Amino acid sequence: MAEVLRPQMMGARVSRLEDPRLLSGQARFLDDIQVPGMLEVAFVRSPHAAAKILSVDVEAARHLPGVYAVMTHQECPVMLWNKESYKVGQPALADGEVAFVGQPVVAVIAENRYIAEDAAELIRVEYQAITPVLDMRDAIQEKPRRVHEHAENVFFKKSRQTPGFDEAFAAASHHLTASFRTNRQTAVTMEPRGTAAMLDAASGRLTVYASTQSPHRMREDICNLLDIPEHLVRIIVPEVGGGFGMKAACYPEDVVVAQAALRYRKPVKWISDRLESLESDVHARDDIHDVEVAFDDDGKIIAIKDHLMADGGAYPAYPWSGAEGETGLAARVLTGPYDIPYLATDIDCTYSNKTPLGSYRGVWGPIASFIQEGLVDRVARHLNLDPADVRRRNMIRKEQFPYRNAARMIYDEGSYLESMEEALKLIGYEDFRKRQAVLRQQGRYVGVGISVFVEPTAMASSEAGEVGYESCTIRIEPSGRVTAAFGLGPSGQGHETTMAQLLADQLGVPLADIVVLHGDTDSAPYGGGTGGSRSGPIGGGAALVAGRQMRERLIKYAAHLLEAGEDDIELGDGKAWVAGVPDRSLTIRTIAQTAYMDVSKIPEGLPIGLEITGRYLPKRPVTFSNGTHIAEVEVDVHTGVVKVTRYAVANDCGRVINPTIVEGQIHGGVAQGIGAAVLEALRYDEDGQLVTTSLLDYLLPESTDVPRIDVHHIETPSEGEGGIKGMAEGSLIAAPAAVACAISDALAPFGGMVDTLPVTPDMVLKMVQDR
Repeated sequence: MAEVLRPQMMGARVSRLEDPRLLSGQARFLDDIQVPGMLEVAFVRSPHAAAKILSVDVEAARHLPGVYAVMTHQECPVMLWNKESYKVGQPALADGEVAFVGQPVVAVIAENRYIAEDAAELIRVEYQAITPVLDMRDAIQEKPRRVHEHAENVFFKKSRQTPGFDEAFAAASHHLTASFRTNRQTAVTMEPRGTAAMLDAASGRLTVYASTQSPHRMREDICNLLDIPEHLVRIIVPEVGGGFGMKAACYPEDVVVAQAALRYRKPVKWISDRLESLESDVHARDDIHDVEVAFDDDGKIIAIKDHLMADGGAYPAYPWSGAEGETGLAARVLTGPYDIPYLATDIDCTYSNKTPLGSYRGVWGPIASFIQEGLVDRVARHLNLDPADVRRRNMIRKEQFPYRNAARMIYDEGSYLESMEEALKLIGYEDFRKRQAVLRQQGRYVGVGISVFVEPTAMASSEAGEVGYESCTIRIEPSGRVTAAFGLGPSGQGHETTMAQLLADQLGVPLADIVVLHGDTDSAPYGGGTGGSRSGPIGGGAALVAGRQMRERLIKYAAHLLEAGEDDIELGDGKAWVAGVPDRSLTIRTIAQTAYMDVSKIPEGLPIGLEITGRYLPKRPVTFSNGTHIAEVEVDVHTGVVKVTRYAVANDCGRVINPTIVEGQIHGGVAQGIGAAVLEALRYDEDGQLVTTSLLDYLLPESTDVPRIDVHHIETPSEGEGGIKGMAEGSLIAAPAAVACAISDALAPFGGMVDTLPVTPDMVLKMVQDR
């Protein structure tokens, strides 16, 4: 009877509950926030990559009709300071110097954005330009100068080496060297960044509307930076039109808007335009890796040596430097799914006169996968072996789990080899090789690229912050409906659906009877937000813990009211009944009304009401998802244009909550990965001017650039609650490497091997011409 009445929602293809309001235009984003008397902000930004500020004249702007206030560093003397080892922090508004194009210098607050922009044009800032520091390798050598006079350019340096590395590396039969370069990218969200703030004069509380991935962390940042007690600040997150890690940071503009609302006691709002986004949203992926690999005659890789370098930009992003994150994690998972016993890494992260480097989906992963898969393909080509066979020879096997890699990270069980074999079947690998040979005879160059990835998920520390647990508050209303609140900060992942699915199974109520709330620090329990692929394994774990606690309470109530043993009570379809006697039943609504309104019936020792907060802290500090992406491409050797023609994915994220949502995440990540592989790059000229300042220059993938994606699911449960692993970043971790390897494979007759992302037509033509 229980199985008939209580369908299993976990694993079901449930349509997203969020979509009706999003698709019908009824959702409320940050720019939709309007209150009477709201002022708007425009920023004067630095036109120089590096300069001293000699003077700032704001008088003409102050006197423009409609201007309410003009703020400089004097009115907002706040420093976004991370940790002492960085030795540098970014002022909310520039103080005496500027260090990148787009850095905020002055804020104009006016009746509307139009007036604010007009006033900003009246402000005169006198600069004395300084030679910018732009080249990463030069910056590491303190050339042509220090970015900040009081701090060395290299702000993060770390070395690690497996014991016995030197001997093993020297003894290997074969050695290869390569340099890998990934160029700057940024997350391009549908709604740009924005902040609105307003002060309640009666209570003295500041309400901040923020487009952020971590509501409680944003509250902590605002409170720390402006020295405000936490109980006097409320963060509300409306719909977030995409985040991808970029909205995990706290920015100078957030601080200025909050400070303006406090200082002038008026509601204030700022929304970025696209130029501001490209100039001032955190960038990512500005990395160089100088790599050496040692291997034997059979293609078994013995050791990897990597000098990891990252350009962190002018300041550390607050509160987390993307350069340190990209290199630090890459160094720990550089061997990926392969059983490579020896690893040596040296990290140098440097300041430059570019936009700060922060988080972007996958962080370290796309870079590390590009390197590890590029090395495997180089080994295969050097020995004239099939790339799939070299991967088979190096893959971690089932019997090796739990596996400790060369950087001492422990992998829980995964399906590394199985995922690759499934993806090879999906793409038709053997048939492709036959077809490839025929097409080459016709002058057509197609290639296939394999990317087997591991993704550390549910990490205690990520771009979302340092909170290793997640919280869920469940309240069953007197009507029997369920309200659940989470500390997560979704930005399109479908949490309202997936968390409701988990709770529906635990509580035995229909999905339609559950509403999931998030994004308000006044109502949501404290949590770590969304980032680092933590929402499913940790947020879902909190839902299961809280749901189980509430289920136990419901059963106690029902057992008392039905005069039955607790072991005999079943829940499902919004009812509780005695097992084997379905006519002896109560609705959840009846139980809830008793718990709230007829408390005389509640036995001693049973709590009044149906409200519980459950928290979940995973026993393991990280759990690893895995999978394999295989891309097929065709390269036009006459134009250099690359077309991704087919794509296959075998994905293992533990127990799948909702296959449709998982596949949507995969599709989106693959699209971003194709962009990273062949389109997206933020370019600076020799003066430090960003030249990709619109979406005409910073190229994004279009629907016609993304082929049909075939997806196969594998489930290797984690040790955590529900057996869930995170998966939101794995597709972007794997996709750029898959496409890059496919391009290398297509250009094998010319000796071409991709070492830089994105792969532009000019680069393709050069590889063809240099054969």
